Amino acid sequence: MHDAAELHYLARPATISSDPNTAVEFTPVREFLMDEPACKIFWELVESQYRTRSKFLTIWPCVSYLALHRDASGTLDGFLLVSSPVNWQIDYVTVRPDSRGQGIATQLVRAALREAAQRDVPYVMLTSHAGLRPLYESCGFTVVGTAVPV
Repeated sequence: MHDAAELHYLARPATISSDPNTAVEFTPVREFLMDEPACKIFWELVESQYRTRSKFLTIWPCVSYLALHRDASGTLDGFLLVSSPVNWQIDYVTVRPDSRGQGIATQLVRAALREAAQRDVPYVMLTSHAGLRPLYESCGFTVVGTAVPV
């Protein structure tokens, strides 16, 4: 999707205070899969926002948790996926196009870091294009490497 190099990020989770106005829930995959309306929106977002269906299908079996953001009506409008063998890997930070610019991605990432800290996860990693560097650095990530797309 992007021609620029992707950056690898790393954060050591620290306790981040909870924001009472945050509409983020952190849920295991099994619980999420019982919410059929949210699953439908989730899949529509994956299909419309990414051209990496094979990558998604490769990642999905490793996903343990989702951070979910819902709008005022309770409809899913953003999510991120967490794979969690020991350290956590964040994938697919996604916000519905009509909900962007409201800080939802930041809320999702911070909620994942807060959960990681509560569960004593040593590191949280992610890979993203350089254009999102300000978002991830504002959440406590540092760049640890670069991958040039093949």
